[in-house]
Amino acid sequence: MRVRQLSIGLLFSSFAVLALGAAAACSDDAKTTPMTDTGGGDSGPLAATEAKQKGKIADAIDKFEVSGATVTIAGKSVVTGADGTYEIVVPRNVPYSMSVTEPSHYKVKEQEWIVKNDLFDRATTSLLSIDIANLLTSFLPPRDAAKGVLAVSVYPMAPCDSEQGSTLSIEPAGTSKVTYFANGKPSQSQPSTVKDEAFSAAFSDVDVNVPIKVTVNSPLCEQLPFPIDHPDGVTYTGVQTTEPGQVISFMRVFIGPKKPAIADAATD
Repeated sequence: MRVRQLSIGLLFSSFAVLALGAAAACSDDAKTTPMTDTGGGDSGPLAATEAKQKGKIADAIDKFEVSGATVTIAGKSVVTGADGTYEIVVPRNVPYSMSVTEPSHYKVKEQEWIVKNDLFDRATTSLLSIDIANLLTSFLPPRDAAKGVLAVSVYPMAPCDSEQGSTLSIEPAGTSKVTYFANGKPSQSQPSTVKDEAFSAAFSDVDVNVPIKVTVNSPLCEQLPFPIDHPDGVTYTGVQTTEPGQVISFMRVFIGPKKPAIADAATD
């Protein structure tokens, strides 16, 4: 299987290769108020229900470290330090999603995953500046800002070795429109996925705040069901939503070898 590092910024940088209560008497709002730290994250030993995630936030085009970016996971937030790095204690063996915000960049919204080990190194997550994002999203059909944008990567798993010629659809479809990638950017004339593109497709005008199901129709392989154990150390659950405005949601889907057809048993 090809392991392609997440970078939402790389979605648009050719559009090319992308983050839990008080006592019972407290209010629900108190339970979900984000905790904020700077750079270093939480200290002290981890509980059995906890893991540590570390990573770095960088600008997709100019590659500089993005300090002051807010990484939010499960209602808890940390702020990146001067070198763009962060550490945060996350739930262990419990699904969570990650988002990254910084005022001069588009927000990144990751799909849900599960961490099972003590430490998860997310490596570098790239952000796209607002000016560049607005320019490069012009490769998509005209957008409704009240709807979401979903970027999708199709990952072939051996012995399936190519996503070439696949078509994608989503549920709920609503008024969404799909644009496939070619030569590192969205191309409205491209009819299907292209092998080895860092991002396979982008859906615009996606219904927001509802779970999205992505379906892959591949001529050579077949879609693998979630959950998926990934070599980067997480299990992807397949859960993702979008948000309106200057936000890009990202989702991975996986394809593998077609199952052999099972002939009907002969009857006497």
